[in-house]
Amino acid sequence: MKSIPSKTIRTGLMATTTLCGAMLAPALLATVVSALAPVEAQAQDYTSGSLVGTVTDADGKPVVGASITLTSNAQGVTRDLTTDSSGRFSLSLLPAGDYTVHIKAQGYNDYTDAATVVISSESRFTYALTPEGTQTVVVKGKRARQDFTKTTTGLVVDVDTLVKTQPVGRSLSAVMMMAPTVTKGKSGFGDVVSIGGASVAENAYYINGLNITNPDTYVSSAQVPFDFYKTIEVKSGGYSAEFGRATGGVVNAVTKSGSNEFKFALHGNFAYDGLRANAHDTYSSRGEFNTSNSSSTTAEVSGALIKDKLFAYAMYSVNDTRSTSAGIQSGIYSKYQADDPFYGLKLDGYITPTQHLELTYFSTKTTTTQTTYQYDDATRSVDDAIANGRGFYETGGDNYVLKYTGAVNDWFTVSAAYGVSKDVDNFTPENTTDNYVRQYGYIESTDSYGWSRISTTQPFSSITQAETQRTFYRLDGDMRFNALGKHHLRFGIDQEDLEMEKTSRYTGTDPIYYSIRSGSYFYTTYGVFGGHVSSQNQSAYIQNSWDVTERLNLQIGLRDDIFKQTNLSGEQYMDLEDNWGPRLGFSYDWFGDGNLRIYGNYGKYYVPPAMNLGYRGKDLYYLQYTRYNSTADGALDAVTGLPTGTGTSYNVLDSCYAAADTTGSAGIPADVQSSSSCSYYGDGSQEPANAKTALGLKATAEDEFILGADLRINDLWTVGVNATYRNLTRISEDTDFTDQINEWLVANGYSTDDYASTNNYYVWNPGSDSVTIRLKQPLAGETEQKVITLTGLTFPKAKREYKALTFNFKRAFDGVWGLQGSYTWSRSYGNYEGTVKSDVGNSVQEDAGATIDYDYLGLTDNATGLLPNHRAHTVKLWGSYQVTPNFLVGANLLVQSPAHLSCLGSYSNEDATEFYYGSVTYYCDGEASKRGTGLKTDWTKTVDLSLRYTVQRASDQRGELVLRADIFNLFNDKAVTGYYIQHEIDYSYDVDDNYGKVTSYTTPRYVRLGFDMSF
Repeated sequence: MKSIPSKTIRTGLMATTTLCGAMLAPALLATVVSALAPVEAQAQDYTSGSLVGTVTDADGKPVVGASITLTSNAQGVTRDLTTDSSGRFSLSLLPAGDYTVHIKAQGYNDYTDAATVVISSESRFTYALTPEGTQTVVVKGKRARQDFTKTTTGLVVDVDTLVKTQPVGRSLSAVMMMAPTVTKGKSGFGDVVSIGGASVAENAYYINGLNITNPDTYVSSAQVPFDFYKTIEVKSGGYSAEFGRATGGVVNAVTKSGSNEFKFALHGNFAYDGLRANAHDTYSSRGEFNTSNSSSTTAEVSGALIKDKLFAYAMYSVNDTRSTSAGIQSGIYSKYQADDPFYGLKLDGYITPTQHLELTYFSTKTTTTQTTYQYDDATRSVDDAIANGRGFYETGGDNYVLKYTGAVNDWFTVSAAYGVSKDVDNFTPENTTDNYVRQYGYIESTDSYGWSRISTTQPFSSITQAETQRTFYRLDGDMRFNALGKHHLRFGIDQEDLEMEKTSRYTGTDPIYYSIRSGSYFYTTYGVFGGHVSSQNQSAYIQNSWDVTERLNLQIGLRDDIFKQTNLSGEQYMDLEDNWGPRLGFSYDWFGDGNLRIYGNYGKYYVPPAMNLGYRGKDLYYLQYTRYNSTADGALDAVTGLPTGTGTSYNVLDSCYAAADTTGSAGIPADVQSSSSCSYYGDGSQEPANAKTALGLKATAEDEFILGADLRINDLWTVGVNATYRNLTRISEDTDFTDQINEWLVANGYSTDDYASTNNYYVWNPGSDSVTIRLKQPLAGETEQKVITLTGLTFPKAKREYKALTFNFKRAFDGVWGLQGSYTWSRSYGNYEGTVKSDVGNSVQEDAGATIDYDYLGLTDNATGLLPNHRAHTVKLWGSYQVTPNFLVGANLLVQSPAHLSCLGSYSNEDATEFYYGSVTYYCDGEASKRGTGLKTDWTKTVDLSLRYTVQRASDQRGELVLRADIFNLFNDKAVTGYYIQHEIDYSYDVDDNYGKVTSYTTPRYVRLGFDMSF
């Protein structure tokens, strides 16, 4: 069931988006580690990398004027250049992939070897030539030496290698979970992760330079099939000035491309319910009815349309996913099915060897159909399908990006890009005319009290439509020069224009949601929200990677971000400028031989406001309370659930608006006196654009410090340690200042009756003792909105401190076995999780930057403690063993300590507004309950196993067939990952019988079979 966003007792600025719902942490094989050896330098492009080489003689002296020819193994494109006075050569903005380096110098033997370029990285090699006539040619650092320019943390994976060797979940989140300091987010947000203690809505996702982050809430990204990716990079910290709009982490992916060699491949993946362990019961879901079947068959074809000039890669994926579930409270058994294909295209054209054009296109459109049936949990029976009870979920859209890269000369390269990313998130029930009705009472199957659906003709409560479009433009320059050392300078500008058309309303001819509270009254919620909003993100950056000496590198960068947004009437209400983010780092080669490297980094990051912030502010939204005759026959209709008896109004303080008066609607008696039966939160009028934010508002900001060391023991073993400290220095959140405005009115000789506005929510930077705002409306007798300063504020400053210490090691694959892993100790502590909230009762809140945390002062009580994404101990270990030349076994281990949950209850003062937020405050059983001191989840201990068999083929046969089997959660670990944490029933001090019941477990064991066939 989907529900319309609603924030209890609010005057219409923001909403609480509640989502109900329930990947495994896959691993990276050590064979991939060798591909990670050319690690990140600071100033690099989104979709390409750099190569730097030094040519010396046998004594280590530079060879000046050596001719270098670099050839792409895949596309045959060549670049020619010459070593400088220090024997050095370099090329920037190279497509990621394998290259051949050919060196010629007078008096020396010719030399040829391979080099690999990795996205967003700088590969460094030293080549030692031998005198002409000798037979031995030596290469220093044939495996790229430890890059002493690196100050970024994270990892880079080659997707094809990963699939061939590891039991990996086929999603970006699964790859992200492989990196240290990354934890899974609450299941209510979907398949998303937290990086470095940030909320799940503070990450940025890019594919071929195109930002595919969800612009509505900043939670998750476009869902691109796994086989479309060539390389995925996870930046968990220390990212350079080119990367921004994230206070968590950055995911930077590149798609596959065509080459001179014609290739065709088929991939199959099949996960059948018969190979899945039984799901476990939770307080709201019956496990025996949870099933899941999925299959996908993907075809890839690539090659040269014009040899060495024009290349194409195309992919088409046929998918079929089916699942079922049974809701205990909802009384609904649901079947879900989706079978939309995915298709994508990548074109690469070389006008000259130094002029490169790229075009990427892919479509992620998907429609999931939900078919609902009546479900009786007491008898565990599924009855007939609900008449007109289907719902349709539409997601995805068309995406494309065009990029040009051109080398002006050997030391200056420019690039330009333009792209569009479209997405929808629509839900439309088949039955839009009937209303949704729920009733609070005793539920026999759970032996507890709660809400249950009683409308047999309407299983869905709301209709939502959200269409977004992001259009981006960027221009970058890359240059190298010598001045007191060697400099690699990158600079650029970019702009994103975002549009969103988002509306939501309750189902029914009249958009009304019915709640039968007791045997004597019910209340209806009338809600119509949304319209069109837009925003704009701009940035400029400069980043210098400065080799001060051969052993010391400094990273000096600066980024400026600007965030703008308009409201539902097209008026700009937010203009956040001067968000300057320095990026400073160092790396020191301790012994000068590349074996021990000490590094550090400081960065300031900003996150833009999600578009959901502008979506609210023109709401037609209120509650109407009505008594009904519970003793009359047919007081509640057995089919619709609507009241049939007559009654009188249930008096509350405020009146309804005539434009949305529900008197006389279905189930509402005509004699209800609307003038005394409503609590309203929005009258449908647009709040003024100049009075939605406080004057001088600034963007949410975070500081990050990293200090670490890496030691290469030998060609196989590397160990490292790094410490991370993150501090959220400022947030932008919304607060209702009604009480403070009334105090100002009285103190300045006005009456509270002189100010008519009931919507007094403002977005500000909490923590100061004063705030300057513009009133929403003129005071009585005045024509202009007055600017006032509210003083004596006691809202606490937002706090989120993240500390982490990570130990990691790599044992590179040697043809027999490889192993890699990490241990992270971390602590996430404060009073603010981030731009979204994991613990709004048992639900989550996706209103990025407008959570309930600062709505009222009482909601900050006892809020300081261990945060929802805190995990003290995490062990990640993965590796592989080549049993025979044709048979490989891979495994992945994840061990993670419990989450510290809170005990949530009703606010301690039932006369305060905070009480009417329900059981979401940090009070438990009437007493203060410090955040993070309630129940704890279990330790998570999962082992995944992969089996790979390469079918033997005749020597004259072309192609390869690999058979795959992945077993996730091999030992079927049944760890509790979530509990029901609301101790009291909403709007009361009565204990909720569901408190302490399990809401989620680790995913039960399941098997995925597959094959990879290539020609």
